[in-house]
Amino acid sequence: MDKKKFVLGGREFVLSRAEVERRMAKIQPKPVGKYQVAINAVLYPPKQVIAEALGKELVSFTTMDATRILSALGFDVQRPESQRTIVKNESELLFEEYLEMSGFSNFRYQHPFPDKSRRPDYALTLEGHPDLIFEVKEFQSTTEDFRFPGGAYDPYKRIREKIREANEQLKEYKEFSCSLVLFNRGKPLVDLSWRFIYGAMLGNIGFRVPVSAEMRADTEQSVRDVFMGGGSMIRYKDGQPMEPQKQTISALIVLELYPIGDKRFDSYIRGIEGELGRALSYEEEIQLAAEAQRTERDITLTQLRAVVHENPDARIPLPYDVFCGPYDERYGRDVDRRIRRLYAGGEILKLENARPKLGDAVRFPGQKGRHLDSEQHDCPGREFEVTQAGPNGVYIRKVCCKTCKREISATDNRIMDWSIIP
Repeated sequence: MDKKKFVLGGREFVLSRAEVERRMAKIQPKPVGKYQVAINAVLYPPKQVIAEALGKELVSFTTMDATRILSALGFDVQRPESQRTIVKNESELLFEEYLEMSGFSNFRYQHPFPDKSRRPDYALTLEGHPDLIFEVKEFQSTTEDFRFPGGAYDPYKRIREKIREANEQLKEYKEFSCSLVLFNRGKPLVDLSWRFIYGAMLGNIGFRVPVSAEMRADTEQSVRDVFMGGGSMIRYKDGQPMEPQKQTISALIVLELYPIGDKRFDSYIRGIEGELGRALSYEEEIQLAAEAQRTERDITLTQLRAVVHENPDARIPLPYDVFCGPYDERYGRDVDRRIRRLYAGGEILKLENARPKLGDAVRFPGQKGRHLDSEQHDCPGREFEVTQAGPNGVYIRKVCCKTCKREISATDNRIMDWSIIP
């Protein structure tokens, strides 16, 4: 079969069916999960095949990506016969996708437990741990969501409803670590960011301003966020918090498609605007977005990830060695009893800390690195050293050519030599 071109993770690859069969000839298959594909009469998980064929990490793409590529090459990707009658919603399919790409393939869907009247959505078996239990719930948009009848907006109500439902379904599993997995399938006015998750769990978010005896704000102390009433994980009496409740729920885990391409593109735009000293026009941004297609800044790129929100008073905490992938985050209570981020994956930190430092070596190939030397002649050099960064170090402002030693304005991806007339 002829070779096919396709894009994966912003990069273009070329592959043929024969190449896939050749590269998988001596590869032992991993356990088949939700999907399977026959290569040389051997059944493999689709992601294993693409990972081996392209030398890609499993976490860097999804089963849907693998299925798309294999189908284009003429392979038949199917569900195992025993699973074909099971109907799952999008959040359950994405949760399985996340578990598989994170290396947690030993999970069971609606597995019966002895002496339990209800089956949890998922049970995950890990070496060295009792089974981990997960209840998966999603928010779906309805026609009522778009009628906007007016009234006060409660950002916690729908999250608390899911917590109550999950607590009822998991109340028989107090001897296990049980977590509620949430996914928003386009429902408006549902914010699953960490502050609103903890507001739903521990109480509406407010703030406290220290005031002196003379009724003046104490400027020497900072304003602090505090949890007010209404938290689902707190039992109240006469409006006062008394004790924790719903301690069977170890954590709320938000499953999301993180807009990694859009984040990179925004950072790139900020760098250019900082260098130009003005905001880019709508037309300029559209042009740059078009140029970013099929690159790591493609605004359509997303990454499936999990954000864990620990229940500070859980009966059995969620183990710390799960849900800790390169794009994942974890929030919880620190030693000062304040809620903060406890973990961020390497790729998230890289995105947050992708800031140039003085002396860094950078390369702008081809026309992107074109500039004139001090005698106004074209310089062949394309290797540079960062000599100045923008505010807070978020982008490159100036570089020095290692060939002609001239200092030139630059952005993160190209030289801005104003002495060259386009």
